[in-house]
Amino acid sequence: MRWMHSIKTGLLCALLTGGSVHAQRHFGSTQRPCTHQACGKGLEAIPVDANSHIPAPAWFTLDAPRDASIIVNYNGFPSDAIIAFNHAVDIWSVIISSSVTIRIDATWEELGSGALAQAAPTSLQQNFPNAPLSDTYYAAALANALAGEDQSEQSDVTCSFSSTANWYFGTDGDTPAGAYDFVTAALHEIAHGIGFIGSAYYTEGFGFIGTANTPYPYDYFTETADSVALLSLPNGSQTLGTALTSNAIYWNGAGGIEGVGGGRPHIYAPSNYSVGSSYSHLNESTYPAGSPNSLMTPGLNTAESNHDPGPALLGMFSDIGWEIGGCEIVDVVLGEQSPCNSESDTYSQALVLSYQGAPNEGLISVNGELFSLTTSPQTLVLTGLPSNGSSVDLDILFPAEPTCNTFIPDAFTAPAACYCLADLSGNGWIEVQDLLLLLADFGCLVGCLGDVTGDGASNVEDVLAVLSAFGNDCP
Repeated sequence: MRWMHSIKTGLLCALLTGGSVHAQRHFGSTQRPCTHQACGKGLEAIPVDANSHIPAPAWFTLDAPRDASIIVNYNGFPSDAIIAFNHAVDIWSVIISSSVTIRIDATWEELGSGALAQAAPTSLQQNFPNAPLSDTYYAAALANALAGEDQSEQSDVTCSFSSTANWYFGTDGDTPAGAYDFVTAALHEIAHGIGFIGSAYYTEGFGFIGTANTPYPYDYFTETADSVALLSLPNGSQTLGTALTSNAIYWNGAGGIEGVGGGRPHIYAPSNYSVGSSYSHLNESTYPAGSPNSLMTPGLNTAESNHDPGPALLGMFSDIGWEIGGCEIVDVVLGEQSPCNSESDTYSQALVLSYQGAPNEGLISVNGELFSLTTSPQTLVLTGLPSNGSSVDLDILFPAEPTCNTFIPDAFTAPAACYCLADLSGNGWIEVQDLLLLLADFGCLVGCLGDVTGDGASNVEDVLAVLSAFGNDCP
């Protein structure tokens, strides 16, 4: 998919602390107060040099295929900030996959004290085509990607960056002392805008979750230390308020758990609730500067850079519905293998393929044999395979996108040749002598020499099997 940037001035970032965020329903729209997690301080400046750098993913290059098209409308951005923001867009456009262009409005302006940046989805969508969860608000960019079509005429992400912060605009991550890495901040805010955000908030001892009682996909995966889902706690209660300030909220999605190597990703929920920081970030002390999962903590140190979203964030994105990595053959599971067909000395092997981001042409090749795509996971059957007792490699790819492939050596073993079962004399050749031995045993029901087919008896099926293999040698 082609990567795009466009520069347009005069656009205002709709995100204003204390203002409103437009929540677009599938059947209408609503206005709501700005209790959105990104409406507060946003990414906080930590004026302590961390002297840490995490580079972009090893597979990211400037010429890597883009699986998402992202257009950025800039308002007041200096040219060096545009270059740095575009670099962050480059990284995200390689990581996530969407057939719908993602549109970002970015504004350069003064923010509150200590705030480096803010971001939020411009609109929220529910009950759209292919929505994984009903009655759930999805960030516009994610809703579009899942639906395969644009759900709103608005831009998808709105963000602001501090015009007074001491930014480092280089793309190499070599952030000097006393400066804040702009690429890191941009990666962080884009993540919020495309869906790393929950709806829970805290006020005067009480906790609330949902916009007009409608949760976000993020909310489905948050739970207490003892594995109680936050969505199961009474809404508007002190119980939920206590959880939101417990320093013990965790993520229970399989992708996020895998991303931290087991256990559960630790969500930021300090005892002193912080609007714009609590709940929709990873825990700062668990994932400090230099950690591979530090990008989505609420603070950014001076002399800290992280140009890799990290395994926890990508796993969590996968949990809420994002397709990560574009076209990929995710898994290959062996299905049933048939016994050797004595008439043809062949067998069949079933495979269950799981894939994502398959090209629209709709074909997949397995060892050169073409199959039409249905939906993942898909079961297909390789037929006419030679029964020779050998191991079999699997070479699987999409012909329309041959770089999307997988090769599995020694994936399974073929059954032994059937013809050799018909060599009753054991002389390495299937001939008249074998047929005579079978006829002499014909009608046997137990322990039969002429049981070529393995059904326990010497009968007509065995005669047919010997005649089918007649004249062949046995290796």
